Amino acid sequence: MRRFLLCAVASMALCGPSATAQEQLKIKFRSRALLDAMVSGYGTESAQGYYRVEDFRVGFKATYGRYELKADIGLGGGKVAIKDLLLNYHFKNSVLAVGNAYEPFSMDMLISTADMRFHQSATSVLAFADSRKLGATYHYYTPHWYLATGIYTHNDINKIGDGQRNAFVSTSRAVWRARDERRETLLHLGGAFSYRTKEANTSEPPTKTLSVAGVTSMFPTSMMEASISRMGSEVKGVIEALYTAPRFLIQSEYFLNRMNRTGGLQAYRAHGGYVQGSFLIKGRGFEYDSMYGIPGRPSTDKAIELTARMNYTDMDDDKAEVFGGKEADFSLGVNFYLNKYLGLKLNGSYVWTGSNCNEGYDDNLFVAQVRLQYIF
Repeated sequence: MRRFLLCAVASMALCGPSATAQEQLKIKFRSRALLDAMVSGYGTESAQGYYRVEDFRVGFKATYGRYELKADIGLGGGKVAIKDLLLNYHFKNSVLAVGNAYEPFSMDMLISTADMRFHQSATSVLAFADSRKLGATYHYYTPHWYLATGIYTHNDINKIGDGQRNAFVSTSRAVWRARDERRETLLHLGGAFSYRTKEANTSEPPTKTLSVAGVTSMFPTSMMEASISRMGSEVKGVIEALYTAPRFLIQSEYFLNRMNRTGGLQAYRAHGGYVQGSFLIKGRGFEYDSMYGIPGRPSTDKAIELTARMNYTDMDDDKAEVFGGKEADFSLGVNFYLNKYLGLKLNGSYVWTGSNCNEGYDDNLFVAQVRLQYIF
């Protein structure tokens, strides 16, 4: 894989124009911190408080002509980890990206953490989308279309050489969008498809565990967990929709996941989805990255945003005899964007826990959360 990355970088250098005297190296440093606190009756009869630094990272973006280098280093949880590490080469209407980042699967997973409507993505997104991977992605964009395809290892750069999974992933995403400049609206419809090969060179049939935190990651155990034995290849897909207007936004995704199994065992199937909306009490418009097909925070530096989200996740499969649990949750929140650097987010979630959820989730529960964030 390292040889593949070196070849890709060399190809990008050869296909680009030679440097001219007018080209200048520009470097912008950046930082982000997310400070979270939460109150819930999880696992007890009385409310308990939790707090932590959810995310703290530093990084930079350097540009030189058509080349762009992005790097973010996470410092949270007492560990140093590489987050995004990307070398991008920009063509007229496309970008070739090589490095460590999210694959183009799930619109919500691709949104910057500081721009999300809630503290974290919906439970269904966390269940069926993966973390960062090491690989290469080609992005193509026009006013009406966004297309992306890529190939990746089944690991991020921090896990290379450390019990890594010997499998490859191919992921593609397509989006059609239309803007009405007069009404200031955007309609975005699309979907993504991902295929992972069977793991190679394993001493015994691999077992994969899908673990999902739920509406918060601060509890000591995950909400749902499915263990899939004799894992083979994996196929998954998502359909997505987004509509924005000057005062409101609606966003939705629905996921289907199939994990094939060896030894004649029944394939494991799971599904889920969410729909969420925003309304601006103060401010106007929402940012949208046409280059990557991603919605963002309100366009106004100072804004107040009301949010709501309904989510459903089902990780039980009777035919495969794998029971990871099921749940539904409803969340309400308000986000205060004090300026383009500082924000305060408040939200509450009620969770209906179904069968086979982990210990501590025997009953329905309510979670109240607050986040103070800065980004520059």
